[in-house]
Amino acid sequence: MINEGRLLSQHGFAKANSWITLVLSVLLLIGGAVQIAFLLAFGQTAEGLHTVILSALLSIALGIVLILLRRLIRPNQIYQLHENGILVISQTDKKNRFIPFDRIMDIYRFRTGKYTRRILNTMIFREEDSKVWHRITPNIANSERLIEVIKNEQLMYRGPWALNTLAQGGDILFTYLINPHSGLKRFIGANLLALNEKKIHLSALVLTTDEGKKVPVEDIQFISGGSNSPLIRLLDKHGRILFSVEYTSLSSADLFIALIEHMIQNRIPVRN
Repeated sequence: MINEGRLLSQHGFAKANSWITLVLSVLLLIGGAVQIAFLLAFGQTAEGLHTVILSALLSIALGIVLILLRRLIRPNQIYQLHENGILVISQTDKKNRFIPFDRIMDIYRFRTGKYTRRILNTMIFREEDSKVWHRITPNIANSERLIEVIKNEQLMYRGPWALNTLAQGGDILFTYLINPHSGLKRFIGANLLALNEKKIHLSALVLTTDEGKKVPVEDIQFISGGSNSPLIRLLDKHGRILFSVEYTSLSSADLFIALIEHMIQNRIPVRN
């Protein structure tokens, strides 16, 4: 039996998004109903009859549109944060699935909407041996905190495992998107991710990509970039770029950065 641990927080539909659209839609519907009642009572003598009719229909139509919009922006999944993992609650089939932190394999972080500060406000993640992606979007309450916790917990759980795998001569697999600017596609269907993904194999000796790029780890002396910079660059001792990839296109980018930084500071002796 999985030990979920103590419940730390719940992350449902953001109340601000929920109440604003609900109140506006109700006010518009009431306004339209009042105008219709006015027409029924004084329709024969009212001035500007066509204007009142148009206003009433427009108010009701906008109210209905906002109700539909509220249903559209309502997340399909909400979350509970526990000490040992995340409980994913599906709003469509009412099924729950608990994902321990040590089973979270791939994370993509990216931005949606027009944010001047370039905030990475959205995350999708999946667990090992699963093709199902879970989305954390800005319309989920306290989504920023939840995203930060998942990122940090992945580093804590998978970091030591990854270092041990590298020391044993194994590879750590990362994926990156050929077209990283497809944030909308990530909402439309997670299956589209698989069509654009390429693989990076990282060992203690060499970094290899599906496109034939090979970078000896001993040549990597510096790494630049991260969540505050759009591009992650691996540099040699002369500052020349050996490999670069966009942060938002790389799965588990923070884990990748942490492993490279560790290998720069402490070269990993591979045990046979």
